[in-house]
Amino acid sequence: MRHEPDNSGDYNNLMTPTSSAPAAGANRRASLLAAPVLGLLLYWRVPSTWFQDDDFAWLSLGREFHQHGLWHALFTPFAQGTVRVLDRIHFLALSESFGSQLLPYRLLGFLTWIAALTLVLLIGEKLTGSRSAGVVAALLWAANANSVPSIVWISAYYQLLCAVCLLGALYSRLRNWPVAEWICYLSAFGAMEIAPMYAVVAVICALATRERLRSALWLFAPAVVYTAAHFLLVPKSTSGPYLLSLDSRLPSTIASYLAWIFEPGSSALRGHAQQLQTPELLAGLILGLSLSWFAVRCFVRKDWAAAVFVAWFAAILAPLLLLPDHVTSYYLTIPSIGLAWLAGWAIVQMWTKGSRGTGGFARLAAIGLAAMYFVGNAAGIEAQTRWFQTRSLHMRKLVEEVGAVAAAHPGDAIVLEGPLHQAIDEEMSHAGFEAHPFLLVGAERVWRMPDDISPEDLRIAIANGHTHVLEVASDGGTRDITGR
Repeated sequence: MRHEPDNSGDYNNLMTPTSSAPAAGANRRASLLAAPVLGLLLYWRVPSTWFQDDDFAWLSLGREFHQHGLWHALFTPFAQGTVRVLDRIHFLALSESFGSQLLPYRLLGFLTWIAALTLVLLIGEKLTGSRSAGVVAALLWAANANSVPSIVWISAYYQLLCAVCLLGALYSRLRNWPVAEWICYLSAFGAMEIAPMYAVVAVICALATRERLRSALWLFAPAVVYTAAHFLLVPKSTSGPYLLSLDSRLPSTIASYLAWIFEPGSSALRGHAQQLQTPELLAGLILGLSLSWFAVRCFVRKDWAAAVFVAWFAAILAPLLLLPDHVTSYYLTIPSIGLAWLAGWAIVQMWTKGSRGTGGFARLAAIGLAAMYFVGNAAGIEAQTRWFQTRSLHMRKLVEEVGAVAAAHPGDAIVLEGPLHQAIDEEMSHAGFEAHPFLLVGAERVWRMPDDISPEDLRIAIANGHTHVLEVASDGGTRDITGR
């Protein structure tokens, strides 16, 4: 059962039956802009956050293309056995066109995210019949701290890309655009391995809306083919964090994801985690139980849109539960959309449809729950984006200073030595050393001491000339100590 939009009684809809067309248009534009504006305010650090971690490996995809050809660059399994062709096209196109310029990557990332937020609003509005529910759902997802790495970390762009494809497919289904649905659905296979689970969502949606069930069942055909090909043709990890497992750790894996979903702003606690563990757990229980209660009420009332929202969360999260050694919060980026829809609908209903005598309490509860969520997640986003920005700027400073030495001494080797070796390994190596970031500035022979070269070999290399030793500070700055 699909609710047709009826915004005449919607609190956030400023248009009344006698409203002018310009006022209605302005209200519509404001509703579409609300979530993107909130997102840009929360993520104000992102435009200046540089590349880090796996970004450098993907930035060198053009090297693979020129050395081994397009087929190798797009279809050879990389990164734990993944073949995300659409994501690779994104990296290859931008790196070949703009090199290591940061702005194009950031612009594309934000535009993709804004497209996803817009689709979240439109789908929420279509299924609930309330524009306000769609707006609130988009705001909730924009403020979800679990999505921070997907927005900040360019290597995790595939999360946003897959989100747009799956959301586009669902919106196309609701608008009865079968060709567009198939295009979006099949595109999602090139973004992330969870794409086949959309077929489950589509079936639940067809049952809920009582429309086009047969067309939804056909979506399982490419899902089965893709899954079979992925398991038979793509090498899988036999050990390590990406080993697929279904064992006794499943309950704890589910519990971890539920905790991240319902305990707002966990990443903001850091050193205060122990002191604030109880209040955070209490907040999580309140949010989780409130949303569960609303879902049960929807099922009792046969408001089956809630089933679509729950199915989106459960179905898309399900494959990720098979990675118990790689439980990470940003895997909730796409599944959390389902709960954002459900929560947005719950908040609006609490605000607008409280029964006589309890309406005031319902509105206070809606405000309290929303405030708890937004404040906690805003703190989490601030903490995470600050961390990402700081480490990326340290890495940028180091790469640029190494590049300056390489430009001044072409072909010479550069050895990096920290004042405390632990500082380099723990703070800097995770920000990109293993992905060879110095290739971006033309420095091909960069070694760490003693990981890549022993002290004895370093003395020999210095004696033979054409080797420069740079002392690396914790902020990424360097000092030439070759003659020390």
